[in-house]
This record gives sequence, structure tokens and C-alpha cells, in this order.
Amino acid sequence: MLIYASQFVLSRWSMQRTLSLWDLAALRFTAAGLLSLPIVIRHRPAGAVAVRRLVVLSIAAGAPYTLIMYAGLVVAPAAQGAVVITGVTPVVTAALAWLWFGERPWPARTAGLGLIVLGLALVGWPGITRGGHAWLGDALFIVAGVLFALFTVGARHWRIDPLPATAAVWVLALPYVPIYAALAGSRVLDAPRGEVVFQAIFQGLGVAIVALALYAWAIRVLGDSRAALFMPLVPVCGVLLGVAVLGEVPEAVQVAGMAGVALGMALAARQPR
Repeated sequence: MLIYASQFVLSRWSMQRTLSLWDLAALRFTAAGLLSLPIVIRHRPAGAVAVRRLVVLSIAAGAPYTLIMYAGLVVAPAAQGAVVITGVTPVVTAALAWLWFGERPWPARTAGLGLIVLGLALVGWPGITRGGHAWLGDALFIVAGVLFALFTVGARHWRIDPLPATAAVWVLALPYVPIYAALAGSRVLDAPRGEVVFQAIFQGLGVAIVALALYAWAIRVLGDSRAALFMPLVPVCGVLLGVAVLGEVPEAVQVAGMAGVALGMALAARQPR
């Protein structure tokens, strides 16, 4: 949870300094893709059906998801990204599990999901009513949350092996790298070397491989709905890190909304007796 929450803050931190969203994506995809390549070679997908499934998962949690999340962080605070994406994910996951698998949420989960939706509305309210571009960031975060919910449900339904599937997601993101190199040239090399190395390791190994593999493993062990709801600490960590690292202090109504999202996630994670 800490790795996942940190990506919002540390990504926005770099984008406010020297690296663009395209640079960060290139670092993540290069490091994660090259590290994952031996795993994919060793565990090749068996048949066209498996390949199609991996392509779907790579769209939901790989390059498109990453670029949309980064784009949101360009115009909206990191804490809002941590709250909105992790809040939207369980709501959409529960809805998809109900529609596709007939898993109707029990009363406590329904109440928790309702509280999440209310909290998300409060988080986005200042951006909607006061102008600016923060609302656009929130909209992008919602799209990213929907994509990650699709990954959550797909990983559970297809009973994927966490490590090979995670590796395939990032190998399929590698085609982005030569396109980036052709358009951007050596721009990333002009950034501070320490920052580039840190982001390559953090984004490519920590977030892309370790965090996603652990999440896929949790889905397999706990089920998709419980795994998606086992994240109430992410909004809390995202807010605290955003204040400490970026100096981004949310408004009172947003703090109330963030608390509602975290409480709703905790309530919805409770199992019926």
C-alpha cells in the first residue's frame, strides 16, 4: 500500500521539477519491460486465448493506465489521484462483479460503496465549482480507476498467475519506448542523473512489478472484491505524503471527502457474519 500511495506523490514531484509524464512513462516501461522479458520468455502464454487476455490486462494496468494516471497528476494534486483512483476501483469492481458474476454486495459493502461515492464527490467539488484544471485531473483519475477495476476483475476471473501476467503487462508496454526515443531524443538524459536512476528503479521495479505482482497475488488469494477494498490506507498515505513532500494541503471539504472514502473502503471490506 505504501509503494502504491508513494507513486502519486513521487511522480508529481518529478513532473514539477524536470521530468515530463512522457519521460516517466519511458523510464517505467523500459525498466519494467526489460526486467520482465526473461519471465515472459520462460513463461510464454499458452495459446491465442491467453495472449488476448494478457493484452486486455496490459491495457487495464499497463501503458494506457499509466499514461492516463500521469496525465491526471499534471493538473491535479497527488492526494486526489491516490483518493480517486483507489476509491473508484472498488466501486466499479463491485459493480462488474455483480453484473458479470452475480455477486450482489451485502448491506455493509453497499453502504461502504455509497460512502466512497459521496466522499469522491466532496473531493472533486472544489475543482468543479472554482474552475481551473483540477476537475480534468479528477476525470482522468476516474478513467484510470475504471481501467484498474477491469484488471482486478479480469485477473480474478481468468485466475492468472501473478508474476508471469505482471511481466507480460510491461513487456507489452515496451513498444512505447522506441516511439518515445524517436520523438523526444535524449531529453531524459538532461535531467539529474540521480533522479532518473531513482525513478527508473522506483517506477519500473517498485511500482510496476513488485506492487502490481503483490496486488495480483492478493486477488488470487482473497478474491477481486476483497483485494480491491483492502486499500483504505492508500488515501491516507497519499494525503500525508502529499502534504509532507509537495506541500499540497487539501481543503476542508476535500479532507472530509478523503476521510469518507477511507472509511467507506474499510466498511465495504468487512465480511458478512
